[in-house]
Amino acid sequence: MLHVLSCEECGVPELFNQSHVWLNNGDIVQKANPRARLGFIECDDLDPLLQNIGDIFGISVEHMIVNVIARATAAYMNQMIPKDVRENIICKQIDPKVLAAPILHYCHIVGYGKYEYLGSRYKRDADDYSKFKVTKPFSVPIVAGSIAGSLTAMILGEHEVTYKEVSTGVYEFTTSWTEYPEEMKEKIPVLPYDHRDGDIDLERCATCGGPKAFSSYRWDLDAGLVFNEQTGRRMVVSGPEALDHLFKALEEEIGKTLPEVVVEAQRIFTKTRPHSVNEISDENNFRTQLALMGLGNLRQMKIDPGGLLMRIDNAAGSLMTVGKVQGIFELAFDKRSAIKWELSKEGDLLVEIIPLFKQFSPAASQ
Repeated sequence: MLHVLSCEECGVPELFNQSHVWLNNGDIVQKANPRARLGFIECDDLDPLLQNIGDIFGISVEHMIVNVIARATAAYMNQMIPKDVRENIICKQIDPKVLAAPILHYCHIVGYGKYEYLGSRYKRDADDYSKFKVTKPFSVPIVAGSIAGSLTAMILGEHEVTYKEVSTGVYEFTTSWTEYPEEMKEKIPVLPYDHRDGDIDLERCATCGGPKAFSSYRWDLDAGLVFNEQTGRRMVVSGPEALDHLFKALEEEIGKTLPEVVVEAQRIFTKTRPHSVNEISDENNFRTQLALMGLGNLRQMKIDPGGLLMRIDNAAGSLMTVGKVQGIFELAFDKRSAIKWELSKEGDLLVEIIPLFKQFSPAASQ
């Protein structure tokens, strides 16, 4: 059984709160590196969404997913591995297996699934490998990228990850050395995060100082699972901005229709799951939940059967948010809708949804 210290009052693992900072503008950053933005996001829709994008355009997007996540993970994990430890590993004075246990331990805390180390070879030559078994990975290609990025942070270089499902929901991931194509590095930059002040003041747990709202979340640490008990949905710490970079790169390769495809795929998936209009109609609760997930600062929300108008500053994972909100609106009012959104250079998102056969208001273009 995994032994983890948790807050006696809210039940949140201490390392979870110690590793991350919830800012006043609806963003989450890594405590050791405030320029690395994170998200604590719902993950059940990730693989269906990514699969739908590939199916619609008839191409595999797996290589891009793994590449983006690998480089974002490397930037994140670089701050968690002491420099002297990394140098000793590279010089082969320390076996990389020494770091495997604490990294896999951390994966359980952030909701990645159950990780088991199966073995490795480390001679810094072409025959090197490492192998892991993961039960209930939150996203198969994103987990592959995370493993590759963790290795980069540990032993440098670039790493390919192959995987296979060995039983239902159980995958084996195997790594090897590789070199990412230069065009991929050019297309998919991983940019540092710059903070913008906001006006969010999350209520804090009196014992651990973390956001108090996490008392309604549940950690199954042995299984590496985290759930929002109010919605029943699985959560995971991941980088929503990494997905934004991925969608932008795919847009350049596939065409300008990609944002609409992402929103539509998310709308459709949302309508297959139980959702309540209360998730977005209670403005204060919706604002808190977006901030807990690191998806930005809700500045405006107006919703009724006649439509929806929403503004989120510092938005991350914006296309998925747009599609989800549209799906919830249609479920709530049993209406098909049209949608319009704009994302400013500063990352501020404006969304308008209207029932079909109505005209958009001027507010959506301001």
